[in-house]
Amino acid sequence: MRVKFLRTKYLTGSRIQLHYLALLMISIIVPLVFSIACLYYLVFKIMAEQLGIPEYIALNLFPVIHKINMILLVGMPPLFLILILWGIVLSHRFAGPIERLQRELKKIAHSRDYSIRLRVRKGDDIKPIADGINELLDSIEKK
Repeated sequence: MRVKFLRTKYLTGSRIQLHYLALLMISIIVPLVFSIACLYYLVFKIMAEQLGIPEYIALNLFPVIHKINMILLVGMPPLFLILILWGIVLSHRFAGPIERLQRELKKIAHSRDYSIRLRVRKGDDIKPIADGINELLDSIEKK
């Protein structure tokens, strides 16, 4: 009978998951801040180049800046929430199988029971590693 492993906890608190989550958040936040900075730079550069008639430019650009601020104020919190949740799911997808593999290897090492096999889900990226360790355990058990 095949045992199915279902994810029950997405935030495991393991060092590996926190590491991947931090990397994902940095890779999301840095381009986002850079894009916002470029947008504001563009607006203020246009204003600086048109200083010949500043009242006219100010009357046209300040409503644009206000609208950009409102869009950022309203759009960023839900976007950050979605990206954080996606980061948690992705980090668990990486860290969950590694953590399970680590736990099962400790169990094998402490019990010295080489008949125990590592089990991973079909789509896990570490399946080839687990299969290799299982082959190694087969050869140790035969000896």
